This record gives sequence, structure tokens and C-alpha cells, in this order.
Amino acid sequence: MTIKREKIGTVAEGEGQDSGAAAAFGWPDKGESRSLKRAGRLLAVSDLLWIAQAGLISWALGSLPMMFSVADDGQVIEGDLTGLAFQAAAGIALVAVLRVFLQNRAETVARQTARAIQSRARAELLSVAARTSPSAEFPSSGAFAAHVTEQVDLLGPYYRNFEPQKVRLRLVPLGIVAATAVFSWVGALILVVCGPLIPVFMALIGMRAKAASETQQEELVRLSGSLLDRIRGLETLTLFGAIERTQRQIADAGERFRSGTMRVLKIAFLSSTVLELFSALGIAFCAVYVGFSLLGEIQAGTWGGPLTFAQGLFILLLAPEFFAPLRAYAAAYHDRAGGLAARKKLATLFPSQNTPGNPKRADGSDVPVGSISLSGPPAIQFRSVSITHDERCVFKEFNLTIEPDETLLVEGPSGSGKTTMIDGILGFQEPDSGKIQVNDLTATAIASLLRRKVIWLGQSPRLFHGSLKANLLRAVDTSAAVTEDDLWQALRLAGAEALVQRLPRGLETPLGEDGFGLSVGEIRRVALARAAMRKDAVLLLADEPTASLDEETAADVIEGLRKLCDGRTAVIATHDPALRKIASRRIDLKALGVLAEGEVFA
Repeated sequence: MTIKREKIGTVAEGEGQDSGAAAAFGWPDKGESRSLKRAGRLLAVSDLLWIAQAGLISWALGSLPMMFSVADDGQVIEGDLTGLAFQAAAGIALVAVLRVFLQNRAETVARQTARAIQSRARAELLSVAARTSPSAEFPSSGAFAAHVTEQVDLLGPYYRNFEPQKVRLRLVPLGIVAATAVFSWVGALILVVCGPLIPVFMALIGMRAKAASETQQEELVRLSGSLLDRIRGLETLTLFGAIERTQRQIADAGERFRSGTMRVLKIAFLSSTVLELFSALGIAFCAVYVGFSLLGEIQAGTWGGPLTFAQGLFILLLAPEFFAPLRAYAAAYHDRAGGLAARKKLATLFPSQNTPGNPKRADGSDVPVGSISLSGPPAIQFRSVSITHDERCVFKEFNLTIEPDETLLVEGPSGSGKTTMIDGILGFQEPDSGKIQVNDLTATAIASLLRRKVIWLGQSPRLFHGSLKANLLRAVDTSAAVTEDDLWQALRLAGAEALVQRLPRGLETPLGEDGFGLSVGEIRRVALARAAMRKDAVLLLADEPTASLDEETAADVIEGLRKLCDGRTAVIATHDPALRKIASRRIDLKALGVLAEGEVFA
């Protein structure tokens, strides 16, 4: 799935989005990018209003000496002083309320936008995971959970804190420099010289921070996956006396994660030190300049007359606010490092995934979604299909027609494209050129409907924690309509009836994760029985269903497959010659030679 997102960061921040090669998780869309920029502009306007506040304060305090100098007998006219104080206080309060409103509004917009990006990133991760081929490599449960939780959580501070600060940083310092330059070009020059030093040093520190954050996140993913795997296999580890070794391994992983976290924190403290140093130097230089100017020691740096008390106070009030956006930007810099590292890691989770489009006929015309149905065995066609994996050509101008209710056996060595063919039929693999069609519709467009009416059997079927009965009922949409006789009938078809009868609690026997407690052959039989529960399926796809099975179990599985193929279109990828007896046709992908249709192999 290639998702186009609005790149609101710089080119360097775009690392991790491999265009067209991986799903782009955690990137804002155009509306969200506009919202983040709007939050930054609101913050900038709030900061720039400080210029007005500083002007009011300087005007009010600067007017007091003038009023004292013109008053009779050194007494200030009470009415004038009260009026001045009231005007200044009212103006300052009004601007302050407006600034608070703008800041709260900016924070709300940024927070809501960041939360929306996180929610969509999680939804897209789960959606792509659900559309990933069962035969494809998938992260461990613990690692995937870490991606969906901790790493997606890191996107929130990045978008909420850092992105609005970039807009604020571009506007506020320029406005304050311009306001300072109105009264003193030397004061403005001091700010211009000191200000850029902070981003330069922060960029240098940020490179190291990003690398440390990426390393720390990798340790977190490894730790999560390792810990969950050890917990799931705790009974086996106890049985083989490996608990102490496992404890040492987990302790070592925890220590590596702790060290990585401390490295990130050290860099964060270093960046804060650099920030405060240059901010303090810049403010001190401005204070020294203003002080010596008011004492008459420095006459240069102003436009005409000497610097007045009000003008000097105005410059001193603005100087700290010039560095405020730089400080906020630097404070959020570690959020940037974590967010970019997380976004880069998320982009490598899954290969390019296909997003189903509108159903189309062979002539390219659209088909109304409501008119699509799969009431009978489908016909499948590969038309001039070319597929490349990792720069290796798997299919080139491949043509094949599978008739409805046909059982096709696909043979060939590992890597010849058997699994790729099955993935293409289910819409998990879109060809580089050519078309894969199911009932005259593109496979990717009809995939969502087809996957609800397919029986899929792989080399490593997954059973889940729960009773054996609960595992069988996962194959049906409505378990209330399933009777116990239906369950036993499916078990008989799979040759697993005797197995279940031997279990201490029969159908209610609890199974561990991945079928823990059953052998490989027993898991395969239960999976076949679960497949038999899908009575409305019109398509059967099997990838090496008899691999690693003993002769007796393989014979039971083959007999069960023969029954399941009846009345369905079936494609079976295998190395096992014993499966030829149930096929109506077979092809050898190594030679790309299709044998005569209808020929039966004994």
C-alpha cells in the first residue's frame, strides 16, 4: 500500500518514506498538515503580540520620569498618573487575554491533529497487517505490539510539539528583530548573530540524538518480542530446564534498553545546556549594550539620538522572547528524533501493499459493488502476468486459465513462484504488468469478497489460545448456527475424530498459543477440520499442505483435501507427488509447461 502524505518536514526529515516501496505510516495528509501549520501560526501570532505588550509596558514606565519632571513642586498630577496606569493596564490585560486564547487554541489544534495522525497510523497498521499474505514474513506478536503502541505513541509529541514550533521559529524571531531594529540596529545585530548559533549546534546534536533514538527503539522492539515469546513458551522452557538462562537473556536485554535510554537522556541534557548557554549570552550582550548606552558610554547603534530609557527597556523586554521560540524548538528536538525514528521504523514493517480499487471487468469498465457475487466456483485467469521480487523475475508474461470446479496442482522447486501465484489470486500480490482476474474481475478489486469465501491451508497453520471447539468455530461467521454434529463431521473429514476423542475434555480441551500441546501433524489435522467448517467457500488454496508430515497423517490430509476440493475451484502448491492423484491438471512452474487439461495422475 503506497499512501501519499503531505511532507511537512524537510527533505532530511523525509527519511523512512521509500516512495512506492513500503507503506507510509504516520504521515499527515494535506488537511492535517494545514492544521499543524495553522497551530504554528497561532503560536507565532501569540508571541508577536508580546511586542505590543512590551511597547505598552515601556511606554507606561518611560512616561513616568517625564511626568515627574513637568509637575509642580515635584508632585505628579494624580489624575494623569491614574489615567496612564489605567490605559497601560487595560491594554496589557487585553493583549494578555488574546495571547492566552491563541496559545490554548494552538495547543488544542496541534493535540487533536497529532491524535488523529496516531489513530490513523494504528488503523493503517492493523489494516495492512490484515491484508498481508498468510505466507509473508510477519513480526513477532511482541514486536508488532511495540510498533502499534510505543512507536506510534512517539508520533504524538513529534507532531504536537515539534511541527508547530517550526512555523513559530520562522516568524517570531524575524518580527522581534524588526521591532528591535526600529530603535537600535546594534541590538538587532546582537540578536541576529547569537540566534542562529542555537539551531546550528542543535542540528549537530540532533544527528546524534536521532541515531541514539533509533537504536533505543530497536532495543525496545527486540525486548518486547523476546519477552512475549519467553512468556508464551514458559512451559517448554521449564520442561527443558532453561529458566535461568532465559532470565539472564531477559536481564541482558533490559540492561541494553536501559543503557540506550540513558544515552538518549544524556543527549537531551546536552542540548538543553547548549540552548541555555547561548540564550543567556545573547540576553547578556543586549543588557550590557543597553546599560552602557543609557550611561552614555556607548553613543552608536541608534537611529539619530541616544537610546532612551523607554527604548532600552523595550529592547530588554524583547530579547528573552527572541530566544523563546529557539528554546521551544530545541526542547522539542528530542521529540523530533523519536518521531522520525519511529516513522522510519514503521515504514519498514511491511513491503508494498495493494489497496483494492473499484472492481473492474476485463475491458476496464467499473462494476457496481452490490452486483458482485461468488455463488459458485470461480474461474481464474493470469493474462501476460509479470512479477518481480527483489530484482528477481518470478513470472514473465505468464498465462494460465483455471476453470471453475477445477483442481490444479502447481509444482516446482522452492522460489519458482508457487506461493506468489496463490498470493496473486487472493489479491496480496499485484503484478508489475498483466492482469490476474477472478470471474472476469481484477483479483485485487474482488479480494475482500473472495477472502471471505476461500479455504486457505498453509504449511504452518495457526491455532489460538482457547478450546479446540473455539478454534474450529473461528471458521464460521455465526457460531450459533453450528451444531456439535457439524463439528464432529468436520473432524471426521480431517481424520481427527479419534484424536479429539482421546483428549481429556474432547472438544472443550484447551489449546495453547500456536496449538501448544499438539504435535505438528495434529495441528495440521485440526486446521483441516477448521477449513472444512467453511461450507460456503467457493475456492480452496493450499500451500504445501503435506509438508513435514508422516505418511499416515499426510494420507489423511490428502483424503480430506480431496473431499474439500469437490464443488470448488482448487489450487494446490506442493512438492508432494502423492497429491497428484486428486488433481485434474498440474503445471510445473520450473518449466512453465502446462499438461493436457483433464488428465488425471495416479
